[in-house]
Amino acid sequence: MSATSAVSQVRIEGNEPFVSPAPDAALPVAEKMRSQGSACLRVSGGSMSPWMRAGDFVFIRRSEFARIAAGDVVVFHRNGLLVVHRTIRRVEGSGPRKIASSLITKGDASDEVDAPVSEEEYLGRVTRIHRGRRHIDLESLTQKLLGRLLARVSRLSRVVYFPLRFANRLLFR
Repeated sequence: MSATSAVSQVRIEGNEPFVSPAPDAALPVAEKMRSQGSACLRVSGGSMSPWMRAGDFVFIRRSEFARIAAGDVVVFHRNGLLVVHRTIRRVEGSGPRKIASSLITKGDASDEVDAPVSEEEYLGRVTRIHRGRRHIDLESLTQKLLGRLLARVSRLSRVVYFPLRFANRLLFR
């Protein structure tokens, strides 16, 4: 990763209230990803908790859309925001119109999946997470297997996180 990589504060879509940024504030980072193939972002929000935390830096590299698999953490550009979420599955295009394939993504702590991610929205795959002095290499075999497991059990996050959020509202608000 070069020292000239873009660093930007980006909101991971989550469950907290969100104040809209300036129109298309993520565009410079998206353009850098498309032209140079890599970027470093500082994230905020809680939709990928506990996997990613507010203040973590994520390193993103461009990779082929066709090679993204369940468990990969991807970055896409939608509605002026950069979104960092896990790929749950790939939906292959079919039929007489040859509808393009898309990715179904979801934040690990989110209750619902995102709208399908098209190849035009897709920017790249997260390869590393930096948290203080520690880094997590998402390309290691252990992390890939854990990512695939998380993608499979992600549908259960509603069962886990809904009661925790409900208790939090009752006790602390």
